Amino acid sequence: MPNLKTCRCRLGTSKVNPGKLVAALAVSMWCLACQAYAVTVVVNVNTQTFAPLAAGFSGYNSPQLRNGVEYYDPKFIQAAAQVKPGWLRFPAGTGSLAYDWDPMDSSGDHIDVAWMNSLITGNPPAVSGQAATILTISQQLTQAKGGVLFSDFTTFAKTLSARAIVCFNSYTDTNPGSAGRMARAAQIGGLNVAEWELANEAYLYPAIFPSPAAYPAAMHDPYFIDIKSVTPNATVGLFLAGLFRGTRAVTLPPNWLAAWDQGMAAYTPRYWNAVSMHVYPLVTIQSDQNTIDVLNGVLAHGTGEYISSYVDPLAGSSTPIFITEFNCCSPQGNKFLSFLYNGIFLAEYVARMSTVPNMKAVGVNSLYTDNSDYHGMIQSVDDHESYLLTQLAQNPSYSTNTATNPQTQFQFYTSAPGLALAVANQAINGSNGTWPTTVTGGPFVPIHGYDGKPIPAIYAQGYQASDGSHYVVLTNKSSSTCSTTIQINGVHVSGAMKVTTVSNSSGLVGNTAQSPNTGQIQTTV
Repeated sequence: MPNLKTCRCRLGTSKVNPGKLVAALAVSMWCLACQAYAVTVVVNVNTQTFAPLAAGFSGYNSPQLRNGVEYYDPKFIQAAAQVKPGWLRFPAGTGSLAYDWDPMDSSGDHIDVAWMNSLITGNPPAVSGQAATILTISQQLTQAKGGVLFSDFTTFAKTLSARAIVCFNSYTDTNPGSAGRMARAAQIGGLNVAEWELANEAYLYPAIFPSPAAYPAAMHDPYFIDIKSVTPNATVGLFLAGLFRGTRAVTLPPNWLAAWDQGMAAYTPRYWNAVSMHVYPLVTIQSDQNTIDVLNGVLAHGTGEYISSYVDPLAGSSTPIFITEFNCCSPQGNKFLSFLYNGIFLAEYVARMSTVPNMKAVGVNSLYTDNSDYHGMIQSVDDHESYLLTQLAQNPSYSTNTATNPQTQFQFYTSAPGLALAVANQAINGSNGTWPTTVTGGPFVPIHGYDGKPIPAIYAQGYQASDGSHYVVLTNKSSSTCSTTIQINGVHVSGAMKVTTVSNSSGLVGNTAQSPNTGQIQTTV
């Protein structure tokens, strides 16, 4: 019988038609091999119990305000297509705090300088530290490339057949009817908006929202009312802080974040119909092994268990949840972000969350980042930011089309985590439901935190593909060699198998500008 054999395999997805296995995909620490191994694992997919899966479940935060890339750059479109986004977030997280989306405004499509200064100046400023730095650089880069247009994003998302999550500037955009006009523009453009978020990470700015109740009170009128007046069925989400907020860059009052979530849960009326959250488990750079152990613990206890034990009691078990930023670590200079093992973590986390009934989307931060930031699933050989900022320093009105300027011709490559997600997303975003899946046998791996007990190294999740066939996503978090047999309802699968892999002899490697093909996707039959 055909087996999905993984030689120290880290992540894999197998596609099967009802009753037989026809294809498999895998991200591997080592190349796939056909010999048998001492460690045998049996994966059983129960197709008798079906759970719906939100369309385009796995996506990306796309903070184009913070870089020099144009949405319409053909090379960027090609690079984005390779990581298979189910949805994309506009315009950014922190950058959205002073962004003016309306092209009819004098500052439209740009960071409004007056809005930005109202946040980052003052004694003390309402927004400081890293967030203020992000706003400043976003203003400069957005100016240098001639703006970030909602219409360009709409075309970009539609070209990639991706839904959208829109993070509306509910901090400084007080223009009457602005949120409603943006909702109308989305309608006219044919953009499929899965969620409207109000006030990115509002819990980080007590100078703006001095109490948890102040936030939902301020969001209702005009923002929520405006959006709902145009799109009555819109999903509009407010932010919980959660347990993985991923920042040490701001000083908050004692117990502020826990009180925030409790205050949000207590607020009435609960008019919003969704919750947004961000997840960054590690806020400091740690050793590779400790990072791995922490992330293994998060996979076991910080996914479905976290939602049912912490989030659902606050938000309600039927409230749609959108994780719109997510990665292993928050420090942008942490090289672990670019390693293959992080891709294994990201892919398994998304797969685990896809079985949570009220989880509607999980998005990795970020689709693309500049060369000083390892969060990007897409990277470039030269981010051209030095050139753009130099031109802007010489001429504050400078702007160019970076897609056509000979001085800013981007050469993109996919990071190792991006390759892992490209493989996983083929299954996750190509499916409309999940099947209960069990794993028997295999090694265990240590965790850090929680109960401290080792967890199974092998994880698997079955999916019903939208075309009626099936996928199985598999991960192996150990270095043990394993032979994996796939069953459907207890019966070994027979038939041909196509295996797609990303292979390397170490999980602590990544693609770089100098070696952009260290990890590659390969397909065998």
